[in-house]
Amino acid sequence: MTEDNDQQRREHGGIVAGFGSLLTGLKITTGKIFKPKVTLEYPHQKVEMSEAFRSCIAFVRFEDIDTHDCIACDACAIICPSDCITVTGDRMPDSKKKRADRFDVDFSTCSLCGLCLAACPTDTLKYSADFDDAGYQRGWVQDLLEPFDDPPIEELAKTLTAREERKKAERKAAREAAKAAKAAAKAKQEESGNA
Repeated sequence: MTEDNDQQRREHGGIVAGFGSLLTGLKITTGKIFKPKVTLEYPHQKVEMSEAFRSCIAFVRFEDIDTHDCIACDACAIICPSDCITVTGDRMPDSKKKRADRFDVDFSTCSLCGLCLAACPTDTLKYSADFDDAGYQRGWVQDLLEPFDDPPIEELAKTLTAREERKKAERKAAREAAKAAKAAAKAKQEESGNA
């Protein structure tokens, strides 16, 4: 008789525990129904990536020249531990500067270490926000210059020369302003020392 009572208590305890578990699940589910959605219907809705998201490297488009500023110095290719960057370029007419005409990156071997970004003297490399790159082959070599439709090289050389002149003038003005501020501070110090 006690064995039957123990078995009935265990059965009823299992039913009560199951019902409690059901109520807990319903509570969580009804709580989530009224909260805002955290999922998107991809690809119909695009994901807004965080500023900190790092994907494949890409070129920066500079507004003042409306193109990239790669000078084909090869610093990125030299420092790359994966040896996945190939840069070629030629000198622009009537200029000492080079201009990249090909910038291939093999993204199948790129480790996204960021050394190329740190080595770039013109800050023309950045991480892109592309998150949905996919392919059906192993060929992941991309030319980063492909999205840029540069004007003829003579016109571009003029634009880049004008930009350099503006930068030189800005640096000269900043040096002169710093020199004037230093002279004013020195004069003020001498004036307070004489008083």
